[in-house]
Amino acid sequence: MAITSDDVNYLVYRYLLESGFSHSTFAFSQEASVHTRDYIASLTNAGTRHESQAIKPSRVPPGALIYYLQKGLQYEEVETHTMESILTAVAFFGSTLFFFPYRYSRAKDGVTMTKCSAPFSLTHPHECVINESSSHDDQSDAANADKSDTSKQNSKKLNATANVRKEDSLLSKRERKEAKRAEREKKARKESSSGVATAMEGITTAEEDESLLQTASDVTIYKPTIDPARPVGAVYCVGWNPRFMLLAAGSQDGRIRLWRVPPDSSEGIMTDCAVTLDHASADEENGVTCLDWHPQGLMIATGSVGGSVKIWQKSGDLKHTLARHKGTVFSLRFNKKGDLLGTVSSDATVIIWDSATGELRQQFECHESPVLDIDWKDDITFATCSSDKYVYVCRMGMLEPLRVFSGHGAEVNAIQWDATNQLLASCSDDGTIKVWAMETNAPLFNLTGHKQEVFCLRWAPNNPSAANATGSTSGVTATTLGFPQNRMLASGSFDNAIRIWDATSGRCVQILERHTLQVSALCFSADGCFLASGGFDNVFNVWRTRDWALVKSFKGNGNVFEVAWGVKGDKVSVCFHDGVVAVVHLAGLRDKQ
Repeated sequence: MAITSDDVNYLVYRYLLESGFSHSTFAFSQEASVHTRDYIASLTNAGTRHESQAIKPSRVPPGALIYYLQKGLQYEEVETHTMESILTAVAFFGSTLFFFPYRYSRAKDGVTMTKCSAPFSLTHPHECVINESSSHDDQSDAANADKSDTSKQNSKKLNATANVRKEDSLLSKRERKEAKRAEREKKARKESSSGVATAMEGITTAEEDESLLQTASDVTIYKPTIDPARPVGAVYCVGWNPRFMLLAAGSQDGRIRLWRVPPDSSEGIMTDCAVTLDHASADEENGVTCLDWHPQGLMIATGSVGGSVKIWQKSGDLKHTLARHKGTVFSLRFNKKGDLLGTVSSDATVIIWDSATGELRQQFECHESPVLDIDWKDDITFATCSSDKYVYVCRMGMLEPLRVFSGHGAEVNAIQWDATNQLLASCSDDGTIKVWAMETNAPLFNLTGHKQEVFCLRWAPNNPSAANATGSTSGVTATTLGFPQNRMLASGSFDNAIRIWDATSGRCVQILERHTLQVSALCFSADGCFLASGGFDNVFNVWRTRDWALVKSFKGNGNVFEVAWGVKGDKVSVCFHDGVVAVVHLAGLRDKQ
């Protein structure tokens, strides 16, 4: 048994919080570093406790400090009244605990009992006051005490059984949901594979399809040299460096490849990347799930299936390894200043790191289920969404969320703040998109129309010429509530459609239906003139927002996982399930615009 100052500090913090002493709670948490101390690192690495014993708020029941004080007074009573004493009554008067113990003494003919009428207290020494009782009354009281103890024990057993059944039910429900999702993705891949020969005229085989992609005059293909011992697998994420012509791609083999991007497509196919970052070793099943460049372009952060997060220099040198998450890292984002990195995971936690030192700055545990996305509102405020159906807006240094947005009927897949950071959009498996504002807990708009899950969404940059293509609106609008005009939002769904919304009126102004399977990725160009989309039909499309004409389309050999525009807006990248990354050069399209 070991009691540490961290344990005591946390119990005191919880007592203050549960008692409603908000100011004292905040002051104590800051001074004792309750929310910033890395318990696992500071305790398990020092060898003082096992990792499974690390403090986790969900495991600490309400009233824990009072409970342990009560148990301590029980032990004190036992020591005072011989080892044969037991506790039979507890009384609460105000905030003070009083214990009324019975004393047992052995006699030749059996057990006799006397009562100590003086209560035990936390604030003054105990002095026994003995009142002799009749043997009959004592025996009756003892029998009643035994019955009471037996009843309590049975009640505890029933409660424990109920809790186990509840946990089993939740686990079974979660497993069924995961199995359903896996089956849905498997079906989509099967349909995608079977549709290659018929979805595009003149394409009959995978080899012919790849040949078409590789010989296109405005496309550069990035495909690393095949290593039989370590195949690339799917490429899950791509990202452009904001300052240098570098494209990062994270793949299933646990590597991030930094590719140099030429000014045009003259090189056709590229197999040698500039830098390879090994997020995981060859014997680990630890694919790279997400990445994000630092705003200055000198660092890149990567997350993985195994839960580790790493920060690298642009040169390829590893700067920090952030090992705190216990499940897949689904998303990570640098704040706008670049001094903080937010990461979210399937372990239901949100962690904010110091990007310069790699230290944990604050951990948030508001969600009860896997956290799927994060987006910064400003340098200290961010939003997160989860499969628990909630969206939280939190701020550094605060223990509770600023806002709790509820209303979705299923897990929330993605969120994004608009260009003004005033409106937050969220999309869900319930088939809806909701638009929120910090001024109210209720959504400004509940956008309906999709027939299946909405998987992705993107706000258009503040481009009046693009937004005006949506036409005029009437009725109650967000502008009447003081929010910006011409806010355009795109959403992609498993019903194969892309919907364009006027977020100032809540009206759907366009439906794009060229994908034949689920839409998995969306991205607007920086100037808002083009929208790129990708789907499980292996197709990548570019739409012109002025009139929503399809101006570019080609097909690869695998599902599209992500699309991303270069900073200048003349190039867009797309990553495929077969390990290929393609960059489409659109300078010609802009000249014709």
